Amino acid sequence: MLEAEFTRVATIDRLLRSQAYDALEQLTQEQMPLQLLGEEALNAARLMNLPATVIYLASLAVENRRNLRQAQVWLAIYQSLARSAPSPEFMAISPKNPLRQVASALLQAGELDPAALKKCANAMDDWFHAVELAIDHKAFGLVDQIVRELVRRKTDVADWLRLTKLLFNRQSFIGQAQNIEPLGRAYARIRDHLISPLPAVRKVRSRLALFASLCHFVSGHYPAAVLAAKGATAPDDLIHAAFDTARAHCHAGQLPESIASLDELVALMCAADTAASLNEDIHATQDAVAEAEQQQRVFDPGQASQALVDLQAALSAVGKRAFLVSGTLLGYAREGQILAHDKDIDVGIVGWEDQFEVANALLQSGHFGIDARRLRGRKAYHIPVVHLTTRVAIDIFIYHPENGMWVTGVESYFGYLQKFAFTPFELKAVSFLGIDFYVPDDVEKKLAENFGDWRVSDPEYISHLQSPSTVDVGGLVYQIVGRLRALEAIRAQKYEKLSRVIQLMERHQDRPGGMRADTLDLLRGVLDAHQPAEVA
Repeated sequence: MLEAEFTRVATIDRLLRSQAYDALEQLTQEQMPLQLLGEEALNAARLMNLPATVIYLASLAVENRRNLRQAQVWLAIYQSLARSAPSPEFMAISPKNPLRQVASALLQAGELDPAALKKCANAMDDWFHAVELAIDHKAFGLVDQIVRELVRRKTDVADWLRLTKLLFNRQSFIGQAQNIEPLGRAYARIRDHLISPLPAVRKVRSRLALFASLCHFVSGHYPAAVLAAKGATAPDDLIHAAFDTARAHCHAGQLPESIASLDELVALMCAADTAASLNEDIHATQDAVAEAEQQQRVFDPGQASQALVDLQAALSAVGKRAFLVSGTLLGYAREGQILAHDKDIDVGIVGWEDQFEVANALLQSGHFGIDARRLRGRKAYHIPVVHLTTRVAIDIFIYHPENGMWVTGVESYFGYLQKFAFTPFELKAVSFLGIDFYVPDDVEKKLAENFGDWRVSDPEYISHLQSPSTVDVGGLVYQIVGRLRALEAIRAQKYEKLSRVIQLMERHQDRPGGMRADTLDLLRGVLDAHQPAEVA
């Protein structure tokens, strides 16, 4: 597997960058007997976008006459890409090799010439390598062009399966690439022509539908994402398809449709032996991955304190005032420190106008990473930030004056904005963690609006469902949040929290989008199945 090559390929790249040539020579001699010059190592270096290492490994392969023809091709291509101009060795590659056609398109930042593609030879390995090169350089339009040509050539099932395996191996490494819509079209095109009664092929076609749906979703084409997800019919993919459909509907603002898909998902998750299926999130978005990682990471109050100190230092340098809110304000007021059972740091700023200066100050400090997509002017209510040294997450909530209240909100990766309204307040400076920080001038009132009886610890408290500050309690966004919290509780096997979600959803089941009786019964069935057995 490619994963087995990543460590040594990364080590080689690090030594090349640091010009540690003696150590590089020693490592190479040690690794040569372990198939260092095999196709897998070179493929891993290409996938990891390490051009210097690709050139190094290809040069070694040529010198040692390993896979000579292919190594020479890769060497010529990557040397040309590094120079942004074709070398004589590159021009010596046959024009009938589709790999040369893709490399030429990359050099010219253009498309493939359909006439030249038609003249390419039929060696499938060259076509597969061409697809890999296009994906590794995020040229997804070229991938779709190649797939269209392979359709024209009436590629057989065995070769479609080989190509699909290649695509699946690279899917998780696409990262935050933009405009992956053409890749979604390529997945759908392959699925349409991968026809076989074999059960294994049906599973592959189902997975192709899921990946096509993801590509459409990431590209913002939500109706296409919903349509593609309908093709995911394998039992192992139904949970993912329901989740993806619900999320796409939510992003499209189709909240009733999202709720209906979430109810399908609840039914699947409550079924026997499927509750763990969603844990294998084969195609989570970057936002979802970051959120999941943060939930799994052990929260260290000491590290969180350091992150908060660095935040204040960065903002003070440019005269900006953030203030403690939510769980972080609760820790200050109730325990004089950050809560040990918290999962992140919460601060606020008043007015959307400051968001750009705040973000710039944090980035300039070198201590923080920010998702720039969340800087959305008047539409921004919530900006996630990461403290780079400790990986502690910080939520910056933006408070907007609305209808005589200060309104902030949570912008979820799932696609909804849930708002919370507070009585306007002034700020006062306090000492916290050995530094001066700001808090609302009436801390107790603010906490009461946020938590109700905030003086009593409640580890199962669900702020997005129970907070007195919640806007439109029982509304459609609330209904979506309730279902998501139920699913999270099932996945995490937190049945006390699931019980509380059920109680809260029961209160609002008569509202539009309210949870039906049969869905509530399914959730109660999960609870009953995990109640401690009574002692006779």
